[in-house]
Amino acid sequence: MQLSKQLLTGLVTAGAVFFVGAHSASAALSPNSSQPRTDMVDLSSWQSNLGASDYQKMHDAGVKAVAIKATEGTSYKSPVLSSQTQNAQNAGLSVNYYHFAHFTSIDSAKAEAQNFINAVQSVTSSKSMVMVVDFESSELSGLSKSQNDADLAAFDSVLNAAGYNKTDLYTMASWVGSKIDTNDSNKGWIAQWPSNPTGTEYPSANAWQWASDYRFNGESQNLDVSQLNNDFYVNGDANTAAHTSSSSSTPKTTLVKVPAPAPTSTSSSTSNYSASRSNSVKLVWRGSMHRHAYWTLSGARYSKHLGIKYAEMKNLPHTTWYTDGHEKLYRKASNNSAIYYHVRSGNGKHAGWIWRGYLHAGVNPNA
Repeated sequence: MQLSKQLLTGLVTAGAVFFVGAHSASAALSPNSSQPRTDMVDLSSWQSNLGASDYQKMHDAGVKAVAIKATEGTSYKSPVLSSQTQNAQNAGLSVNYYHFAHFTSIDSAKAEAQNFINAVQSVTSSKSMVMVVDFESSELSGLSKSQNDADLAAFDSVLNAAGYNKTDLYTMASWVGSKIDTNDSNKGWIAQWPSNPTGTEYPSANAWQWASDYRFNGESQNLDVSQLNNDFYVNGDANTAAHTSSSSSTPKTTLVKVPAPAPTSTSSSTSNYSASRSNSVKLVWRGSMHRHAYWTLSGARYSKHLGIKYAEMKNLPHTTWYTDGHEKLYRKASNNSAIYYHVRSGNGKHAGWIWRGYLHAGVNPNA
């Protein structure tokens, strides 16, 4: 992450050197087959020059997710938070957020958490993304591990109380176990940048950031890239209120941005998240579609990768649902595919993906 390049220059971590040069390093890592995957890129205002085409290039190169810097301390909010969120969504990338921490007490941790929440809520009502603490600021190194652990717990407690249940800890490898602990709630996004990165590191963590100077083909900007060890970061749906679409498109093999579920009390909870359900399917294509009316009392609404179950359709028996997107998912266990429609209630308050076989054409006769 960007500020770390100033704070950690020359730092030697367990078994490898952290290459933490300036933002515009003279040498950059170029893609090759021996490197770890570039599943996730983290972004801040340093990358404000990236446009929509750059995000699409990242997606086409295999990037699945981004982590966007939202805040720092108790008052800073990234001026490009909204535009970066929108560009990432439009490219079909899962969106997550991080906060650069300076807290040195329980009270300051809670205050910083509230700043983080306020900023994220200004761009999305979703709560299914990962909310990360970027734990690397120099003042934190002078505190005891027990104090840092307690402060992080306080920070997360504020997030959890606000409905954000997917949290993680970003920090350098040398600080894990000495300055801060990972745990079941924060399995870790571990930074270690070897000179010749290969293979997999820290398999029990959610992610390994293996370079800060990676340059995708056709790009002139060095980026931080990470390899994901699971799907924790790829099931988020940080939907911006400003994004709407009513156009139609022919299904393609590339991802097309489709409006995500409107804010509702059922769609903002991760209590119904299932990694096994998400892993049981693979996206074939996704696109927008014409508006058609349907009704049903069967099935349930899900997030686009089926990882999160929003609500049973029977709970809204008098609702007419309108389509705005569709996707084809390959079901690994049964070796076949199914079409899911993205539907939205007439009042716009409820939305999600549902297998089209549950839907009946026409206006709900019970409405």
